[in-house]
Amino acid sequence: MAESKESKNSLAGKLRNELIELVPQIDEEGLVFLLQQANTIIHNQRVVELNRDLEKISSKKNAVNSSSSSKKNTGENIGFEIEIDRSKNGKTYYFTVNGRKHFMDVAETKKIVELCYRPPTKSKALKFLYQYFLNERDEVLSEHKIKSEKSPFFEALFNSVRENFSL
Repeated sequence: MAESKESKNSLAGKLRNELIELVPQIDEEGLVFLLQQANTIIHNQRVVELNRDLEKISSKKNAVNSSSSSKKNTGENIGFEIEIDRSKNGKTYYFTVNGRKHFMDVAETKKIVELCYRPPTKSKALKFLYQYFLNERDEVLSEHKIKSEKSPFFEALFNSVRENFSL
């Protein structure tokens, strides 16, 4: 196990060194962009960590409170409340799912909007949304315990996107 940890660290070290070597070649606009992206990545990592901690606390609390329930809730059948807001600077959108914020850049948000409008049927749109999240934002799926395209999450997302955006 220590061996895989070392190889991860050496890969991360190599990537950091490569970035450091490239920085002098990047103009001011590019540096601002990289800094914004780095801040977004760091923030998203912190949000994921905080949400995992909250999930652990919530799970412990639910385990104590649900002494009469013997069925395990997978989360797949719970309802989803989704709110979509644009950041003040307009460069990101906040997708708040059951109180948990997920940050999407403008390109990701445009893609999600297209997936809600372009397919000829709603069922196809829901399938495409699932594939998108599976390939591009799987942390959202795992965080909310979404295991299939039939999850109510995609219906709620579809409806929320259609309420907030037009194509």
